[in-house]
Amino acid sequence: MSSFGADIEESLEHALMLRDRLRNGSVDDTKQARSLCSKVYPEAAGSDALPAAVDQLLGECSACNLHTAIALVSKMRALGIRASSNQLVMQPTVALERRKQQQCRQQIAFGSWPLSKTGQHKRDHVAVKRPVSDDGWGGLTPDLVLKVAELLDDRDILVMGCACAGWRDVLDRSVRRMCFTWAGHNFHPDYVNGVVRGAALLLRQLESVSLRRATHLSDSALACLAKSCGPHLKEVDLSGCQCLTDAGIASLARYCPNLRAIDVSSGYGLTDRAFSALATCRELRTVNACGCDRLSDNGLCALVNGTRKLRELNLGWCERVTEIGLQAVAHCCPDMEMLDLCGCNQVRDVGLIALAETCTGLTSLGLHCCRRLTDASMAVVATNLHKLTSLNVSGCLPMSCSAVQAVVDANPGLHTCRSFQRTVIIGGCLSLLGVRCKCKRHTLW
Repeated sequence: MSSFGADIEESLEHALMLRDRLRNGSVDDTKQARSLCSKVYPEAAGSDALPAAVDQLLGECSACNLHTAIALVSKMRALGIRASSNQLVMQPTVALERRKQQQCRQQIAFGSWPLSKTGQHKRDHVAVKRPVSDDGWGGLTPDLVLKVAELLDDRDILVMGCACAGWRDVLDRSVRRMCFTWAGHNFHPDYVNGVVRGAALLLRQLESVSLRRATHLSDSALACLAKSCGPHLKEVDLSGCQCLTDAGIASLARYCPNLRAIDVSSGYGLTDRAFSALATCRELRTVNACGCDRLSDNGLCALVNGTRKLRELNLGWCERVTEIGLQAVAHCCPDMEMLDLCGCNQVRDVGLIALAETCTGLTSLGLHCCRRLTDASMAVVATNLHKLTSLNVSGCLPMSCSAVQAVVDANPGLHTCRSFQRTVIIGGCLSLLGVRCKCKRHTLW
């Protein structure tokens, strides 16, 4: 069995250089890729043996080398070689190169796994003891495992999951939330996507996943995670994932039909197709599409027609949305509670009137810079909406002070004074300076 050493690392660098040419489907380059795998793992004689050989090669990566292991996974995938997830087990007992000894001592999870005292490995490498038996981890109750998990960051959880099958099984049962706050733009794209795929292998019952600002997240990595979590996944934060396209969201909707909340804000690559795909997630309660400037009435109508349980919808700066889309929201989602239309400057009074007449349970309404709305729609808002606790009319120049005052008077939860948290925002509208809440104190910007 080949050791994970300098030869492999050198070969992997060569593999990364081949990636761009391989994407073109060149037969010669494909042969080079297979030859490369044979070089890295000499026992891989023929093409049929390659998948198992790659699995075995990945198995040589120890827990203290998770970063390198993940890089290896992503680079192998870049070559079109997809290892069997069932065999992707990184054991802490595998042999390591002598030059990795110090790294092993520093990076092993919890920092206290002793090196074997039985002497050198038969291949003259260092072996690492298992810290605890699988039965030991399996005997822990879920609440105790979660207590341990609270002491670890996301990276440590992944390390432990790779190192111990028992821990991985308990993680699979216990860990329900994962936040990839460290998978930011400073990491190589292969690393970010490799980590997400690794989490998909280790944690198959996640209910909540945050990939906020993972700018290099790919459609394929998201699809892998969605397929792994399946119907368990209920909340996902993909805000700022600028590389995602409609295909990634379609995969998420296909594999995770029980989604209740999704944040795709700043999803500049998403079009109506992505939101039409989300219409199959009947349990959706919250959708944040702020900044998805390619979303139009067509996508919005398809979305709300399939997700009639929506309670919170953020359409901020979706400038292609008009009153037609809002009428569809009013018709399909009468239980809407929070709606943000900031920057939707194509919306006219007829759309807001339809919402106010139907969605009488609204508690938060954002109308920042909706410059086509007038007193006519605000009069209907004042008549029908009485549960508002947040109102943003900043930049709505056509509105008069009396129209906004009528809305404030009809909603005791709206305040413009310092006695309570200011919940009426009127910035940029000199004509609205006279608006007061029932506390009878002048508003400030």
